[in-house]
Order: sequence, then structure tokens, then C-alpha cells
Amino acid sequence: MVTKEDLIIFKKITLRKANVVMAFSGWPDAKRVATYAAEYLRDSLKAEKIGEIDPKPYYDFTIERPQVTIKDGLMRDYSPPINEFYFWRDKKGSHDLLIFIGTEPHTNWVRYVNSLFKVMSSGKVNRICLFGGLIDRIPHTVEPFISGVANTTKLVEEMKSSSIKPADYSGPCSIHSLILNECEKKGIPTISIWGHAPEYVGDVDPRTTHQLLLKVKDLIELNVDLDELGIESNLFRKQLDSLMKKDHTFSELIQSLEIEYKNARRTPDYLT
Repeated sequence: MVTKEDLIIFKKITLRKANVVMAFSGWPDAKRVATYAAEYLRDSLKAEKIGEIDPKPYYDFTIERPQVTIKDGLMRDYSPPINEFYFWRDKKGSHDLLIFIGTEPHTNWVRYVNSLFKVMSSGKVNRICLFGGLIDRIPHTVEPFISGVANTTKLVEEMKSSSIKPADYSGPCSIHSLILNECEKKGIPTISIWGHAPEYVGDVDPRTTHQLLLKVKDLIELNVDLDELGIESNLFRKQLDSLMKKDHTFSELIQSLEIEYKNARRTPDYLT
């Protein structure tokens, strides 16, 4: 194990034209669209954990509280916010995959992002894809809506070709924007891709997550099986459809959202 400032490296790697995907819990992770997508890739590909970022310089623990496990009066586990790197080597393709699953920091954003770049400096990076989730007034009865932001015109055209809506937005931002800006300075093609989740679904939206990964799979030519997530997505849709039949008020809400969606696309309240 090697410790460099805030970085704890368990295994040294050399990136081979790697694609990098990142997801941050917190503001840019509505309905866990971002982190659920990254976790699915990690688990499906059996990616290996290679390092993490020390959380202490980046969080107010009275806001982002550590989690504990207590059993029979004995504290078994103490877990601060996670910031973990995972690596997968594609033996059938030419691009490695680096997965980062973290928690959007409260402070020291530049220092935090520099730690990300230190890990990526261990080889060549092809492109970076940032996962995001936002709440929107969209019904589950239409195809999940995906929007995006990029730091090159070429990537914007790729987004359009993949039916990803280029975003228009002005306002407060997430850490995605800092990463996009820093990557532009370094000449690293980067895209921030956002799944628009219905406001009425529960804590996790597998349907929007599935749609986001379908787009990502094309953008970074990723060899991953999404069938399991597709099954979960279809079951989720059926559960919501069943609720519509049982709950008249819920059915009316969906109908009103369908009309609103058909008449005009809404601009989200926050992005990037």
C-alpha cells in the first residue's frame, strides 16, 4: 500500500488508453442514477479496487455523517464517506476502464480533483465520462431522458448521434463542471451525462440508470452486459404501471406529466 498525501493506493496500475467513469453521491446523484450506474459497472465487470481518497480534508461530518454498525452494544464498523477507485482491463478491447465512485466533497474541490488526476496520470486516458442524475418532471411512461455537457465540439456531436440532448443551463454547478474545466485545460475529452429521473419514484431509479448506461456503452465502446439491469428496469416499469391502475390520483399525475412532456421539454432546475 502506498500513501501519497490524500491518496491511498493499494495496487499500482498502468492505464492503457483508459476510459474513466466517475459518479458522485450527493447533489449530482438524484435517485442514485449516477452511483447506481457506476456500481453496476463495478459489480458486473468484477473491477478490482485499487485505491481510495482519504475523506478527512473534504467533508463536514455533521453534514455527511459517517455510518456505523453496532451489534449487541459493540461498535463493529465505522465508515466515513467513500471515494474509491476500481480498475478493469478489457482483454478483448484496446481500452482499460477506471471507475471512481465517490461523495461530492464539501470543500477543497481543487485539491480533491487533483487527487483524481494523480491516479489518472499512471498511463494514457482516452476520455472521461461523468455520471449524473437529476429530478425532472418526466413520466415513467416515456423513454428516459438523457442530457449531457461536453468539453469538445466532437463530443457534442457524438452526444447528438447517441440521442443525448445537449444541455442549456446557467446557475449553480456540481463538481462535474470543475472536472470538465480542468480536463479541457489538460486536453482530455470529457462528457458529463445526466439521467432525468421522475420526481415521484423512490430512492433508486433503475430505469433511468439503464438508459444512461446504454448511452455510455456506445460513447466509450464498453463491453458490458446490461441484461440484468434491463430486467430490473422492466420490473420497475411494471410496478409503476400497476400502481397507476390502483391509485387514481397517481394515474392523474402521470397523465398530466405526459401532456406536459409532450407539449414542451422542461429545463432542469440544476445541472453539471
